[in-house]
Amino acid sequence: MKLIILASHPVQYYAPVFRAVSEQLSQAGSECLVVYLSDFSIQGYRDRDFGTAFAWDEPLLEGYRSKVLNQESQQQPKGFFDLKAPGWQQLLQTEKPTRLMLTTLNYQGAISAAIQARFRGIPVTLRAETNDAAFMRSKSKQAVRSIIYKGIYNLFDSAIAFGSLNRQHLLNHGINPKQIGLSYFCVPDRFQSISSEEKQRLRENLRRELGFSEEQTVILFSGKLISKKNPELLLEAVKKLPRKERSQLAIIFLGSGVLEEKLQLSAANIPDIKVHFAGFKNQRELPPYYLAADLLVLPSQRQGEVWGLVVNEALQAGLPCIITDAVGCAADFAELPDFQIIPENDAIAFSQAIASSIGKPRDFERYRLLMKEFSVEQCAQNITDFLLNLPTSGKNH
Repeated sequence: MKLIILASHPVQYYAPVFRAVSEQLSQAGSECLVVYLSDFSIQGYRDRDFGTAFAWDEPLLEGYRSKVLNQESQQQPKGFFDLKAPGWQQLLQTEKPTRLMLTTLNYQGAISAAIQARFRGIPVTLRAETNDAAFMRSKSKQAVRSIIYKGIYNLFDSAIAFGSLNRQHLLNHGINPKQIGLSYFCVPDRFQSISSEEKQRLRENLRRELGFSEEQTVILFSGKLISKKNPELLLEAVKKLPRKERSQLAIIFLGSGVLEEKLQLSAANIPDIKVHFAGFKNQRELPPYYLAADLLVLPSQRQGEVWGLVVNEALQAGLPCIITDAVGCAADFAELPDFQIIPENDAIAFSQAIASSIGKPRDFERYRLLMKEFSVEQCAQNITDFLLNLPTSGKNH
């Protein structure tokens, strides 16, 4: 097999998977080329949600063969027509792939690339971040959306789901269940190589630096401080706790965004609790914060939280979690111990869940065995195995 993976731009959680897939295919006697519609994310750019300019501190193009189609495009795209696929036909002629895997449907360049591949008889597999529960929609909008997806999905002979809700979405829109693989959404495990002693040292050092006592239960919110993530609900929930319970808590907001100033003002008006705003931290700076915490919260609203990868990071660090039912991964992690799911925008339920988590012992290895299924290596292996077992012709579902 000669595989082309088409993605919008280099992303810190996709690059390790592409690297592993490329290596596994090479070992199987196959080839892989990753094609990006843009490389703005490695040029350094101002993220609209984070509200800051940065470049990822990970090598996003190392370890696999790649090509960028729009190298002159260094701005974060805003809409469907912002990224096209110049030179795609010539690339297909030169590379002669036997399969294309598409990881986005958000840009004209991706759709046109799939159409041109199918026109040449090249089969196309879909692996994209979509589910039917990420937004609140009217029945009419849902109906129109469904028609559009069913039409687009005629381009694909197969798909690889990244979770339960994504799989259900694919089934709802006409993909044959026999042609759907499963490879969970994943992030590199930054805690696996850290010894228990070092984890404890990192935990104690940061807590001491931030002025948190050993007895306090530290709540971590990790992510953009934007409406979708709904960080305000955390402060609202904490305010509902009795003073005695509040005094046993501390909060870390790890991230930046448009709500940061508003959150700081709100936090200043809550007595008996210490709140630390850490600001944006790049990938390699994250582990101490997860290790210092006792609980991760993700109170997102239905504004597009299709998975919630900070939950993966928290589980890798052994952190219990409280998330809303608007977070896509809730369907896949719901049965875990010390994993609580609350209704969207329910501050009372959130407050009760926090209260039940106060004072619980910290166990770095709590979810270690489970998270092997969500590792980069396993995710890549599932993709590789699925693709290698597909027929080479482009016959539709």
